[in-house]
Amino acid sequence: MLTPAERNNTLTYGRSCQTDADCDPRLRCFFSMVTHHSYCVDSRCMTDSQCPEGFTCQTYTSDSGKDLLNACSLVGDRKEGEVCAGFTRERQYGCEKGLLCHYRCGRPCQLDEPASCPEGFFCEDTPTGALCQPTCEGRTCPEGQQCVSVAPRISICATVHGQNCQQTPCEREQPCTVRDYPLSPGEVWMGCRQPCDTQAEGPFCPEDSVCDMYQCRKKCTPGDSAACGDGYICKHRTDELWLCESNHRAASDD
Repeated sequence: MLTPAERNNTLTYGRSCQTDADCDPRLRCFFSMVTHHSYCVDSRCMTDSQCPEGFTCQTYTSDSGKDLLNACSLVGDRKEGEVCAGFTRERQYGCEKGLLCHYRCGRPCQLDEPASCPEGFFCEDTPTGALCQPTCEGRTCPEGQQCVSVAPRISICATVHGQNCQQTPCEREQPCTVRDYPLSPGEVWMGCRQPCDTQAEGPFCPEDSVCDMYQCRKKCTPGDSAACGDGYICKHRTDELWLCESNHRAASDD
């Protein structure tokens, strides 16, 4: 962490970058989820006391993935085990105070001390430090929910929308997709993704679907979301094209 004077003496501080080589040796190239671009920066905090009220000092990886940087991040609403977004400007996507964000919120833990995580969690080592992550393996989920794997070793009890393709395998060459979202905790959207190509040689989609971004997407009629199935809604992709999409909550819904 540089002093203000040392920062001012660097020629590349705050400048756009593609790799660490574009930055002063004391700086690193960092991609910000807030500004959505990479720039040269150093750590801005070492403890929470160096951050403004409502912020916490969190550790992130530089663009190289090798070096670590500390930055003041907004304390948010997401609870332990829920999907989060690091270095966000939206409270809905940040973790509660005391939790770290590595795709999901979790408290810091000790790898050699399983008891450092609460029941239903395990200690996972990540590039930015060890934190507790959820698992429902060997546990009974509440009625109406199923234990779904959302990442290697990580699983959650959730209401499944669509086809649980982890229980009923997809056909050959159709990957099983699992999606969950920060503002819809306890829910997942699953299904078999059918690859496609708009070129003449195919493969092509069924009659009720259209090839969109190299996968078959079910078409629908405006105002008729029931045809899409539970947890899905008919949304317009263009003025003439309406597709079934997951009906998860987003910040714009509030």
